[in-house]
Amino acid sequence: MSNSSKNQYTDKRHVAAQDPKIKKRNQFLFVGILTITIIFTLVLSTGYVLRYVVPQEKVIVEVGESKFKRADMLSMLRVKQKNAEMIGSKIKSSEEIFKALQNMIENEIIDQVAPSLGISVSQDQLDIYIRDVFMPQYDSDESPDPVQIEREFREVFNNYLNSVGLSEDEYRKFTRWSMLREQMRQFVGESVPTVAEQVYLHRLMVMPDDEIDIMKKKFNDGIPFEYIVREFSKDNEEVVRRGGEIGWVPRGIFPEYDYIIFDLEPNLLSIESQSIKNPPLLYFFMISEKDPARKIANAELELLKTKALNDWLNTKRKEFNVNATFNSEVHSWLSKQLQVSSLEKPEEKKSRLQELGVLQGQDK
Repeated sequence: MSNSSKNQYTDKRHVAAQDPKIKKRNQFLFVGILTITIIFTLVLSTGYVLRYVVPQEKVIVEVGESKFKRADMLSMLRVKQKNAEMIGSKIKSSEEIFKALQNMIENEIIDQVAPSLGISVSQDQLDIYIRDVFMPQYDSDESPDPVQIEREFREVFNNYLNSVGLSEDEYRKFTRWSMLREQMRQFVGESVPTVAEQVYLHRLMVMPDDEIDIMKKKFNDGIPFEYIVREFSKDNEEVVRRGGEIGWVPRGIFPEYDYIIFDLEPNLLSIESQSIKNPPLLYFFMISEKDPARKIANAELELLKTKALNDWLNTKRKEFNVNATFNSEVHSWLSKQLQVSSLEKPEEKKSRLQELGVLQGQDK
């Protein structure tokens, strides 16, 4: 194309562009495209807000004047989820959701009652606890300077906060709750006696369709209980290895079965008792000794302190106006959020009891 032809073509385009009708049409097209883009953006943003932002802002628990949103509960759950993943484990989201709801209510009750009992967690105590948890470990021959120590502490701490998706303020709030709860457990636990009636307990765990009659006959024929346990019991491996031996237990360690255990005469097999936590399973108990006044071992004493705290919370809760907005929709929403943030892991091989929906070792 010659230069003159190009100039003529350019002039025609210029003239056409100056045509009022064409200019108006181009402006209309531009406004239309801009309008469609804005509408599309608004639809997307509105959908995001409705799906992710609005649900998080909904109140899920009220304890007196204190209110907590779904986002607060989701943060608690994600901490548990990430902590489990860090050690190569995985939480049961459905079970943990109900626990988190209960813990949120209980922790706020403790928080509100604690000052009246002289129980508190200072900022200094909180700082010391956090530094103890996240301070890097050094060899005895190392002597890093304070600036390096602080830098490495902040790096470890910030990496953890990023991994669980918490702000420092959120982490400090949850940690303070945990510290207050432990102080309250020790305070209430002071009422737990250190000496009590105890029995030396043995147990055997079976399924309803197992050969229970044969097991009973062998016991009545004088076969040692430990041998019968190793042949028939589906208890956790450690209990089976010990021949069903649990050890000295006071009342309250297995409160659901105290009425059986403490009325049982030594060396007799108890009646069958359905597992409270895993209903398909059946327990048979046997005691070999009784002691009307025996010092409670530290491990059992700590369990009784925890039970005392739970009993205290159940009583104290009646004094508070507690309102929980929790239903299948809330449970489903929380479950989906946890699925999104969950790390993919290969499925582990399941045992026969796990395939039946029964976890071994749930009842101590």
